[in-house]
Amino acid sequence: MKRFAIAAITVAVVVILCIPAASNAEFGLPVHGKIQYAIASWYGHNFHGKTTASGAIFDMHEFTCAHRTLPFGTLLKITNIFNNKSTFCVVNDRGPFMMLRSLDVSFAAARVLDMISLGISAVRIEYIGANFAYMSKIKSFLHEHTFIINPPE
Repeated sequence: MKRFAIAAITVAVVVILCIPAASNAEFGLPVHGKIQYAIASWYGHNFHGKTTASGAIFDMHEFTCAHRTLPFGTLLKITNIFNNKSTFCVVNDRGPFMMLRSLDVSFAAARVLDMISLGISAVRIEYIGANFAYMSKIKSFLHEHTFIINPPE
């Protein structure tokens, strides 16, 4: 079983290497049902209680994730392709910054996906929609914490 998992992850890595990755966040929302395949990892204890890129405080017991390009507030359905276990997460952070990985899920999501012990897994990421209330909170936060210097007239 362990050999199968390693072989499947290797195949997934090769497939992902063939897909060019964008480095900037998307400004438009993706199409409903858009599907990506990726290598996901999880993060938890070292980041618990710290501020995420969106300005929210990271809680490893909430169903959140970090994605390099999707807008904050994007709701994703994440499925572990090895065991077909799924969960839903909201994008509230940027990352992962490890090569070959496209998604970091919180500890809570990793537990549901059954990927705690291995640390990484090949996953299917399906775009479900956007949480506009969350997006407006982030917009307000960024507006309050952005300092704009008015040029002299």
